Amino acid sequence: MLVKVPLELDECLQPQWDRTRLAFVCAPLGFGKSEFAHRMLQDLDVLKIDAATADVARAVTVQDAEKHDAVLVDNIHDSVTNKQGFALAAVASRCTSTRFVFLSRAPMPGWLTPFFANGELLIVTAEDLLFTDADIAHLLIANGILSTPELVERIATASERYPMAVAAAVVHILRDGDSTWEVSLRNEVMAYFESEFERRFDEKTQDVLLLVPLFDTIDDDLIVNALGEEEGARLLNALHHATSFITREANTWKVNEGMLDFCKWERARRCDNVASIDIVNRVIGYYESRGNFKSALELCSRLKDHSRMLVILDEHARLNPGSGSYYELEHYYHELPEDVVLSSPRLMRIMSMLESMAMSIAKSEGWYDALENYAKAPERTAEERRLAQSYLAYLDISLPHRQPASIVASVSALAKMRGGDNPELMPSVTSGLPSVLNGGRDLSPWVPSDDMTARAISKVASKALGRMGVGIAEIGLCESKFEKGEDVTIYLARVNAMLPRIQRAGTPSLEFAAVGIQCRCLIDQGDARQALSLLGALRRRFSRDDSPETRRILMNLEALRCRAWMRLGEWERVHTWLEENAPDLSERLFYMDRYVYITVCQAYAAEGRFSEARMLMAALTEYITLCDRVIDAIHFDILASIAAWRLGEKDWGRWLSHALAAARCYGYVRTITQYGGAVLPLLLEFSERDDISDAEKEQLARLIKGARAQASFYPQLLAGAVDPSELPSIQLTETERQVLRLICQNRTNAEIGELLGVRLSTVKTHVCHILAKLGVSRRAQAASEAQRLRLV
Repeated sequence: MLVKVPLELDECLQPQWDRTRLAFVCAPLGFGKSEFAHRMLQDLDVLKIDAATADVARAVTVQDAEKHDAVLVDNIHDSVTNKQGFALAAVASRCTSTRFVFLSRAPMPGWLTPFFANGELLIVTAEDLLFTDADIAHLLIANGILSTPELVERIATASERYPMAVAAAVVHILRDGDSTWEVSLRNEVMAYFESEFERRFDEKTQDVLLLVPLFDTIDDDLIVNALGEEEGARLLNALHHATSFITREANTWKVNEGMLDFCKWERARRCDNVASIDIVNRVIGYYESRGNFKSALELCSRLKDHSRMLVILDEHARLNPGSGSYYELEHYYHELPEDVVLSSPRLMRIMSMLESMAMSIAKSEGWYDALENYAKAPERTAEERRLAQSYLAYLDISLPHRQPASIVASVSALAKMRGGDNPELMPSVTSGLPSVLNGGRDLSPWVPSDDMTARAISKVASKALGRMGVGIAEIGLCESKFEKGEDVTIYLARVNAMLPRIQRAGTPSLEFAAVGIQCRCLIDQGDARQALSLLGALRRRFSRDDSPETRRILMNLEALRCRAWMRLGEWERVHTWLEENAPDLSERLFYMDRYVYITVCQAYAAEGRFSEARMLMAALTEYITLCDRVIDAIHFDILASIAAWRLGEKDWGRWLSHALAAARCYGYVRTITQYGGAVLPLLLEFSERDDISDAEKEQLARLIKGARAQASFYPQLLAGAVDPSELPSIQLTETERQVLRLICQNRTNAEIGELLGVRLSTVKTHVCHILAKLGVSRRAQAASEAQRLRLV
């Protein structure tokens, strides 16, 4: 006989239960609703009614209820009509000294709403009833099993914290030992669930319910389109009124994990019939008609329908050309069999772009070579050969690692293919960055001849680039002059004159680049506030659009705003942005996010987190070097030299020397001087060396002058790291420091209580004190503040 234990939840909800008179406990089968209710009503005289076997309107009268301390009504989901429910509610309203608990496997019925609105009703859901690690540990100990973190984790993973499954796991361990229980647990739980599923629903409702998990997120319109009026109404009624299988999210419903798991098991046990496949295909068509390609592809993936997947990917590529939009569907492109990709020039082009964006040059070149071989094959028709060659011309410009001999020649080649007439052949020149010069590729090799290059490109831009060519030459030329430290008044005026046309006939990325160079000029002139105002206006307008391109632009726009905040010393905003955007280095990095990554490195440096900045730069350096990205490399070298300087390392000059050499080669000035007071002392010391040439002295003099100007505008740039002597005095007790350290390790309150050997309520008290002393309202904020203030 399994020894049962109270849950951690009991202690949390007890104060709420003490302040309310009614409770509604809602969860599917096996969540321990009855056990939980019995613990809530412990030591009380309880009238227990099962709505499945009794007429509740007759069984629960005012006279009966007043004779007891509490009334417990189970199974109200199937057996209590609205009329009976309102009769129950009337009894509960009149019996003000009696407590009422209602148990259900479906959402809260409408007749309980008045109690909820008045604050008289406590609601306990399936999520509340899931076992915590502490609950599992207590159950093991109560049943004489040694509780270890490893065993608790195994049980939590195998059971998904589902109470009945946790209990079954403990029974299996008691009976079979610690080695084989996981094998039989899943089938036992699913069989238990299946018996209830078949008992509660007729065969037709079972069939339609088993289709729901294929959709993940559903709404009324989808169900009616997929199943038709009659079957749609049947399913919606079951979902909304008879189950706890879904969770409402705004205008849609998310299928709960337990239901998903059961349906996968049950569908594998049953054979899919033609009718269900037909329904799924109608859902795929529904998603396609609304432009929801990702959901359509996910269904195709589950059905292993590669031919339909290929049709959808082709349609998506036609409607949403651009590497960023392809990358959002990368998973589905990689699911296609290799022979399917090799038969399609479009797919080979996309795969080459995807691999390049994922910073895998060898794989990208492999697909490029395959496309080249396709174009050369003698069996190709003239049209097939022309299409493949146009894609190759596109890739020559778009792939950041390819180094064409002449950008003008590459653009001209694309113009001959009339790339501007085909959205698929418009390269992502800016890649969502606020730059043309340092956009999809680094145009540094052509900066020395920028005037001539800009004139040549402007002549063929519309034919080669279409909408992407509107204003591109003007923006690129202005950026080139800006990076070289020249007066850009005339060039900026040309960009501003082009802006209305860019907004009307160009692309959002080019508009961002045009506004971006205006903002960079304002920042350079000491007016970061005005730059933020321009960016704020653009941000508000772009926020109305949810396209992949606009989402990428907004991400980089926020990074540009963060750079302005760093100059203005708005460190709280910088820190918040950093916490939200710092990449997880265990995950793959994305080339098109490098502007964000460089900004993250700058913010790390500002906070004195040099090791984190170095790790992120190290993860990107190889690809940046292979792509010969001069401007990005200068940023990394400057940041590396600043980090080494501040850490007192002797080799800081090595990094600065690399940056100076690259800048001298292309005539760049503002690429370095923008670091102002952070780089100024390094430049001054470097200028005093005896081994530098006259050309280097001349360069350093110009850089020092520019850095001094920036330092006068923004004395706090990259100086956000808090000096220990300037830290506020936060008085924490030793126990509070222990709790704070565990919060920073993402430990739950229950885990903290286990580790420190204190009650959950004591842990909560410590957490409240810590939040108050740090002046924050959430645990995540407390962890960030602790790191910023060096409390851990």
